Amino acid sequence: MTEIAKALAAFYGSFGIPAYTEDSVPDDVTLPYITYTVPKSEVFSGATHQARVWYEGTGYAAVSAKADEIIAAIGQGVRLKAGRGYVCIYPGTPLAQMQPADDTTRIVYLNLELRSYV
Repeated sequence: MTEIAKALAAFYGSFGIPAYTEDSVPDDVTLPYITYTVPKSEVFSGATHQARVWYEGTGYAAVSAKADEIIAAIGQGVRLKAGRGYVCIYPGTPLAQMQPADDTTRIVYLNLELRSYV
């Protein structure tokens, strides 16, 4: 696991529900959970970064509340320790979008920017 991946795992894992990289969600996982991408970025470079908040239900209150919690933690930018350096996550545009996956799954998609100083 890269230093960036470790920093992102710690950040997204701090919101009280399981968090997985987009390509590592277990087959038997139950909702709610967070998925996120791990950009392949060079030192002192930027990349797009996405996170998704997944909840079961027909309403958007719970999933929106968790997305708002993540957005508040990011603020105008959050710096995460990563090895000997750090990575910063910034809000993207548009920042959040609702995506119904099916009749009982609700997703909030977060569009973010990541800058690496690792």
